[in-house]
Amino acid sequence: MEGEDEYSEEKGSFSKASFWKKLGVVLAGPIVNIVFGLIIYFILVAVNYGLQVAAENTVGFIGALFDSIKTLITGGAGMDDLAGPVGIANIVSKTSGLTDFIYLLSVISLSLGITNLIPIPPLDGGKLLIYIIEWVKRKPLKEETSLKIQMLGFAFIIALSLVAMWNDITRII
Repeated sequence: MEGEDEYSEEKGSFSKASFWKKLGVVLAGPIVNIVFGLIIYFILVAVNYGLQVAAENTVGFIGALFDSIKTLITGGAGMDDLAGPVGIANIVSKTSGLTDFIYLLSVISLSLGITNLIPIPPLDGGKLLIYIIEWVKRKPLKEETSLKIQMLGFAFIIALSLVAMWNDITRII
């Protein structure tokens, strides 16, 4: 999108958008992932039971999701619990049937949406944090400051990815 990665003076560019429009754009991706995951889970349960059971199970699923987030925040999960693409592929290869695969699809979609909301640049949550800071300050961050924040975020994500890959490989071996 014009003006999303670097400042643009173009009319209608992301750079020129209001805080609320930027907020909507940044939140759209994670929200779609979360809603998609919940819809897939609901449909999966509804196919096997009635609609009331699907609604009750989905509410329970959301509760379990919040419990998982709480566990992450409070430190109940460690770095060795982290899985990356190799680990996810390994888990997918062990699914037994379409139902397990679809359930895993919903969990991955939810996880992606929630992970994307973590306030670490360059994730959407990190962008959101920067937009909130700019909104509070009533002026954009200096480009140099913004670049430094983005680079620190990238370095953190790369380090996290390496840990996840290490975990994946050691689990497989």
